[in-house]
Amino acid sequence: MEITLLADMLKNENGEIQFNRLSDIFSCRNKDVESFLKNKAVQSSKLYTSATYLVSEITDKIDLLGYFTLATKMLTLKPENLSASQSKVIKRFVSRDADTDTFRLPAILIAQFGRNFSDSSKSIKGFDLMRIALERIERAVSLTSGKVIFLECEPKQKLIDFYEQCGFRLLNNIVYSKDKKELVQMFRII
Repeated sequence: MEITLLADMLKNENGEIQFNRLSDIFSCRNKDVESFLKNKAVQSSKLYTSATYLVSEITDKIDLLGYFTLATKMLTLKPENLSASQSKVIKRFVSRDADTDTFRLPAILIAQFGRNFSDSSKSIKGFDLMRIALERIERAVSLTSGKVIFLECEPKQKLIDFYEQCGFRLLNNIVYSKDKKELVQMFRII
């Protein structure tokens, strides 16, 4: 397997053309995740607002198995939305903001996470894709700082169960996407 940072691919002479060929055959069950890759990943990489990693297998052709996008964001948590154990863990990394009565901490957001379900792709297991994402996050954190990872997903039990099996804990937070979709937040300490 090969893991390629999209920003590095775009530095090559025909990088954007190569990426467009790869993303054209990417098909994901979550159409928002598919749309981000095809329509926003290049722009976000060029603006350095996020980092998209492409996981592929190279044989006689390149098979885009899946991808994930990481960004640094502020995670804002209301104390009343945390269980006692979650509050105890979070307090180790940040203090309470008295003005807003919230905890605000810098964290790494897994902004996009998707497998290729195209018939022409071998795809990758979700747990393997998550392992690769967590390895990249741990490498980045070891060079800087931080201990918290979070993600936002649709409140579907199958998704929540998957992320819990990957070590994430469900927060009692409901947030809304730009297009007004209800999402739940989950976090993990590394």
